[in-house]
Formats: sequence, structure tokens, C-alpha cells
Amino acid sequence: MADSRNFSRRSVIKGAGITAAAIAAPTVWTGNRAFGADTITVADVGGAVAPAIKSAFYDPFEKETGIKVIGVAHDSDPVTQFKLLVDANTYIWDVSMVTQDHVARLTQPKNYLAELNLPAAQVPDILPGMATNNWLGFSVFGIVMAYNREKFSGNAPASWADYWNPQKFPGRRGLYKSPWGVLEMALLADGVAAADLYPLDVDRAFKKLDAIRNDVAVWWTAGAQNTQTLQNGEVDISDTWSARGYAAIAAGAPLEILWQGLYSVDGWSIPLGTPRLDLARKFVEFCMRPEHQAAYSSLVANGPSNRKAFDIITPERAKVLPSSPENIKGLSEMDAVWWGKNYDAVTERFQEWMLG
Repeated sequence: MADSRNFSRRSVIKGAGITAAAIAAPTVWTGNRAFGADTITVADVGGAVAPAIKSAFYDPFEKETGIKVIGVAHDSDPVTQFKLLVDANTYIWDVSMVTQDHVARLTQPKNYLAELNLPAAQVPDILPGMATNNWLGFSVFGIVMAYNREKFSGNAPASWADYWNPQKFPGRRGLYKSPWGVLEMALLADGVAAADLYPLDVDRAFKKLDAIRNDVAVWWTAGAQNTQTLQNGEVDISDTWSARGYAAIAAGAPLEILWQGLYSVDGWSIPLGTPRLDLARKFVEFCMRPEHQAAYSSLVANGPSNRKAFDIITPERAKVLPSSPENIKGLSEMDAVWWGKNYDAVTERFQEWMLG
């Protein structure tokens, strides 16, 4: 998972301004080439994921269509920027990488998203809920457990209840320093069925957190830190974002991933009113294709949303991807709408809880 997915790093940009002008005039789409405006700007999460996005999507789209894609990194929470560029009619982006909670905040009370007009023939290939009228999910990440198989040889944890049982499963524990995902794990550990997680019973979750707080050795705050602590043995068991856990495994850490937890998705949306709407829609449609999603998932351990991508992905690679049929059955979809409405209040309570 890219760090910028996380709500704790999604601080609202106060006083931000959009100063750049719109890049080009409207275009007419004819055949496989565009005439007029032949450039679109796509805002993504940047960081380590950006090269994979460029290789799997931007470069082949430009090669096929002649439309140049300029990739830029948006702020960790792009919602304020997104709203400003629409309100000011300064379309410095034509497409933006957003999560479902962003979509919720960009459609209520005012709509800032253009309709995608995705081809109906391709939508059935996409996993449920990942292709809507204003958002296409393409990068599935898991919030799961990683544990050191050498430390727990012969006594491997098999559930979040086991994580919450340091007497039976002793070891140094890591936990994300945020309520996002952590409250869900606490409730799973307390016996709440995955299907009954939402709306979250926040009081019950914090009570369960009370039971484990003194056993947490590392409260990690960033994906890179999570990988490092797993890789260097600083912790024996921790929650993790699946791609971060596999990064530690790729570096030689003797870890196992327990596919129990949550999944969420990054995707594409288009700012309402962009003068390059046709080109932006073509780009999003292009990103539905299984061969390009497979290429992306070969570079980062985030799963495709197009089922047919698994016809291309090797079985060995599929084992590490959250959206593979075998792995996703142990994961529940994070309720982004609930988090979009409750994140600020729950985070404030979590910060107070951390202070004791």
C-alpha cells in the first residue's frame, strides 16, 4: 500500500490555492488519435508506486493513443485540491487517484466528479463495487497480519484473537498508530463477525484496545517503518499493509501473511468540468484492461480489480495479491463511507487514548 492511502496522513491542506491555468483546450476524439489537446495530467499518490503506474498505464496509453500523460503527485489528501481546481475552473488535473472515502467526500453535499461512462461490456469483468459511474478501482490492498514463522514455529497465530493473546502467542507486537483498520481488527479479535463490523462499535473497539496496549512494542506510523520493523526483527507479529509485508519478505524476512482482515482500493476519478473529459475517460477505460492491471500487479503487490488479469498473472504472483480469489475470501471490504463520515472524530478519540 502506498503511504498516501492512509487517513492519518490525509491532513487537510489549509489555505491551499490553485494557481496553474488549464493546460489545453477541448479536444475531439477521432479514431485512435486525439487532435487538439494531446496531453492529460493525471495526479497519483507518487512515491514508490509512481514508477509502476507510469510503466503499466501512462506509457502504454501514450504509445497506443498518442496522448501524452503527465503524472504528478497529489497531496496525501487530495480532496481539498480537487475541490479547489473544480471551483476555480483551473484544471491542472484531468484524472486523479482517489479512494472510496475521497469519492464520498467529493460527492456530498456537492458533486465534484464527472461521470466516467465506462463501457458496459467490460464492467462485468471488474470485481463488485470497483466500477461505478464516477470511480474505477484498480489497485486493491489488504490490511492483514504478518508474523515471524521462526518465532511462532509450531504455534502459528490463526486469527486476530490470537494477536490479542500475548500469553499464548508471546512476542514483540507492532500496531498501526491510527484507528483506521485497527478498530476493525480489535472488533474481529473480540468476536465480531466480519459481516457485522459496520457501523463500527467504537466503544467496544477501544475497550478491546485497552487489553493490548501495554503489549504493543512498536506503534508504527508509516508503511516504510512497518516494513523495516518486520524486516529487521524489531517486531515478531504486526498488522501490515499487504504490499509492505511482502516487501519485507522480498528482503529476506521469514514472515508469513495471514489473509484475515480488510481490503480497500485506490482508483481513478475525473474532476467535473475538465475540458479534456473525452481524453480522461479514454484513459480510465484503458486502465480497465486486464493486461495493464496485470502489468501493474507484477510491479507492486497490490491486486487488480479486473478478474481476467489473473489469467495473465502467474499463480505464484497471485499468491501475494489481495484480490486473488484465494486471498480475498478472507478479507472484508473497508466501509469507506463510514470512515469518510467518522474519521475526524474517531481519530481525535484515538489520539486522546494514546495519551492515556
